Amino acid sequence: MKLKKNIGPMDQILRIGISSFLIYITLIDTTFIADPVSSGLFAFLGVGNLIVALIRFCPLYALVGINTCRLS
Repeated sequence: MKLKKNIGPMDQILRIGISSFLIYITLIDTTFIADPVSSGLFAFLGVGNLIVALIRFCPLYALVGINTCRLS
């Protein structure tokens, strides 16, 4: 199964920025979120979102039919 890219460049930049922020506040600056369960959940979301941004395929976008890539 080939994954068709459905994340455009601006969406990718925003996802990388948000993911970096989530990873920073949960794994590096641990005083921001004191609860370990919430911190782990946000870290998981940050890493998952970073992976989605790097491969430029979002399964939720594919499920709903959203495509932020420009047509070539």
